[in-house]
Amino acid sequence: MKSAKTNFGTNARRHAQRGDNADLLTLATAVRAARARAGLTQAQLALVSGVGRDTVIALENARLGVSLGHALRVMKGLGLTLEPVAVKR
Repeated sequence: MKSAKTNFGTNARRHAQRGDNADLLTLATAVRAARARAGLTQAQLALVSGVGRDTVIALENARLGVSLGHALRVMKGLGLTLEPVAVKR
């Protein structure tokens, strides 16, 4: 009989893992700070934005995979906007 394996260390607290992309980390910091200033929980922000709480968590942790549409909905829910990016020619 095989012993049961645990997922400790491999999948434990996967939701808390942070990405390492500098641009996404900047966005994550801005979203988390704006949410804190607004006095919202992640669940409340998700409800206001029309996305799932998992999306808010992923965005605040700078994880890849959050669609641009969902990110923009969260930002709109917080009153955040994107700054124009200068295009180099």
